[in-house]
Amino acid sequence: MDGTAFKGDWSPNPSVASVPAALAAAAAGRPAAPALRRRVAGAWRPMSWSGWLEAAREIAAGLRTGGVGVGDQVAVVGVEGVAFALLDAGIAFAQAVSVAIPSASPPPEIDGMLAQVHARALVIEPALTGRLLGLSHRPSWVVTAARDDDDERDAEGDALPTLASLRAKGRAALAHDPALRAAIDEAPRRLRADDPWTILFTAGTTGAPRGVLLTHGGASYQGQAIAAAAALGPGDDALLVLPLSQIYARVMLQAAIAAQCTTSFGSPRALERDLTELGPTWLPAVPELLERIGAGFRAETSAAGLAKLALERALEVGRRALAHASRGEPLPLSLALQHKLAHSTVFARLRARLGGRLRFVACGGAPLRRELAELYHAAGVAVLEGYGLTEAGGVVCCNRLAKHRLGTVGEPLPGTAVRIADDGELLVRSPSLGTPLPQADAPPQAASAGERDPQGFLATGDVVELQQGMVRLVDRKRDIIKTQAGKRISPQKLEAQLAGVLGIARALVLGEGERELVALVDLDERELMALSRREGLGCRSRADLAAHPRIRQQVAEGVAALNDTLARHEHIADFALLPEALQRWPGDLTGTGAVRRDAIARRYADVIARMRAALAQAPARADESTGSAPAPWATHRRSTGAHRIPR
Repeated sequence: MDGTAFKGDWSPNPSVASVPAALAAAAAGRPAAPALRRRVAGAWRPMSWSGWLEAAREIAAGLRTGGVGVGDQVAVVGVEGVAFALLDAGIAFAQAVSVAIPSASPPPEIDGMLAQVHARALVIEPALTGRLLGLSHRPSWVVTAARDDDDERDAEGDALPTLASLRAKGRAALAHDPALRAAIDEAPRRLRADDPWTILFTAGTTGAPRGVLLTHGGASYQGQAIAAAAALGPGDDALLVLPLSQIYARVMLQAAIAAQCTTSFGSPRALERDLTELGPTWLPAVPELLERIGAGFRAETSAAGLAKLALERALEVGRRALAHASRGEPLPLSLALQHKLAHSTVFARLRARLGGRLRFVACGGAPLRRELAELYHAAGVAVLEGYGLTEAGGVVCCNRLAKHRLGTVGEPLPGTAVRIADDGELLVRSPSLGTPLPQADAPPQAASAGERDPQGFLATGDVVELQQGMVRLVDRKRDIIKTQAGKRISPQKLEAQLAGVLGIARALVLGEGERELVALVDLDERELMALSRREGLGCRSRADLAAHPRIRQQVAEGVAALNDTLARHEHIADFALLPEALQRWPGDLTGTGAVRRDAIARRYADVIARMRAALAQAPARADESTGSAPAPWATHRRSTGAHRIPR
């Protein structure tokens, strides 16, 4: 599939070849319009396009007066929201390179990231300054992202300048230094497409994070191409709650700049509040966020007395309507009337939770359950799945409002070409491809990642297949499980289905070289605490949930029901309930919520080993008793929190 030739009536604007050029163009076209919003003391405070541009110029001048020169690197640790948007633009106007480091990174990981770069300065969220203690690669100049004018102190007691004081110094420098002012103002014209823009670190489901250098031209291409594919315009409003240290959120922000639409920075913990207060028209999200909203909607409909059967009937109407729409067919009159009734009686509640104006959700970062996508589509909100990766500089493929198919990640962006290798691996060529930074101690699979063939195609490591002209992800090439019987299994597909079981937030499926599959289960604490309250189970913590027989029974029944829908070799033969949540901080999850397989498997190696040992004895125990496997809740092993599933 080749989208290299810009088809239709769209092609990138060659005069907007850098991040400063895009921001300057937006500020010139809509100077007083709101560009950014953040929530302060319960109210949403806007910043105009001209205000964003002025803040970027002040930060750039402040960095220059502090010794940051053209091409120097500025590390940004844990800063999010409007502060990051201002910083990133300011660093670009200084013609320096931002180095984004996630807030969840522990000190050793921060040190490893800084070791890959040569940061001249470091800007850090005030609450994280303690993580700088003992770092061997800490830059000498550290600034906190505090918004007040008072200097702060780090964990060692040293005074640290703030972002506010940096802006004040830059403002003064711009007023008194004509040469500096000219250098800052000429950045949009001086920067070329191949000049470095930022260094991001791969989410890394295995191994240590690896830096990838991305260019201004790639950022500009991504912003313009995404805005065109999603039909974004100045009248749109985005709600962004994803981490800006990851490529997904970064290119979504570039798309908002290209479309000159407003971006509001919310909180993933208060997503539904922010949705209802703002009423955005589009939402970049990961499946975890959509699962949370969907669960809240189902709980609301249940509390309102809406029968489960009524909800399922409404969903079926939505599925039938979606099938007609995907074929470009009008709805038959009877179906149109049923669809209208379903909206007014059922799905109006979900649309209200989404703010009432939402046109679509751009979804990526992890597999999305089809049933979840159908729920949103039935409510009139398209969930447009896409696919991208840091090494490709952002989005590779995405569905469009005018052309989308559930279960796929759509077609390549205009200007991006893809091929499928003989073994199913996706190969990508794009104007936004990045350059991985060298790592002396990288594992073999990381050392070859990011390499391009003679035609300029990047090997992504992802196995795909074509489905009626659309790209469908199968799994990571190295994550495909090959069982003892030689069966090849996609763990991500099973993990997405497990996430749909009541009580399961996410799961990790394992079974390479084994006879049967096992799973580590991360509990959905909110759902199960609600169950505990309804049934008077007395659970007060996640550990209580993992140990309670009723909770174990609930999850086991859901997994057994799922097994009934799967091929025999895909059955989950055993699972363990984890007493602690999988988190980003200890390295269990990536920034987008994807599981880091090797890290989790190492952490719970003893639990996995006990499940394997019990499975090895299972046939003998079954034969010695009744000849059939016992019910899962009857075979709970308290030492592992694991269950045997009926076969």
